[in-house]
Amino acid sequence: MIRNWTESPLGTTVASAIIAGGIALVVTLSSSLPSHGPPSRSLSSQVELLIQMEVFFTTLNLVLLLTLAAIYVQLYRDLPNKYTASLLVLSLALLLYAGTSNPLVHNVLGFRPRPNIGAFVFLPDFFIGLAILILLYQSQT
Repeated sequence: MIRNWTESPLGTTVASAIIAGGIALVVTLSSSLPSHGPPSRSLSSQVELLIQMEVFFTTLNLVLLLTLAAIYVQLYRDLPNKYTASLLVLSLALLLYAGTSNPLVHNVLGFRPRPNIGAFVFLPDFFIGLAILILLYQSQT
């Protein structure tokens, strides 16, 4: 009998990534970061694109980390020991990182987007997202 692909760890991880990517895309497209200041000081379209990419990746990481934290909470309930507690604390620390590094959070708190943003601003978030996907996959095997 062929198993449903979402019942496998890889299928569940891919499904989680697709759902999180969809949520991140909706949040990114529905949010607009205002450019503060006069037109001469407004953000260029290239910088706005980089900020939107950072919003996408940090939101993606946030949603994936919520999923991972829920898995680790269940794991800790089933097997309460130091190792599962440290996994839970790690996911919560990464969750705080993803939440505080999101430009939308900066905007809500009244901070303007950084105008000296470079092409490498979202790459750390991309690599953290890959690490989260690996942890998500490993937590189901």
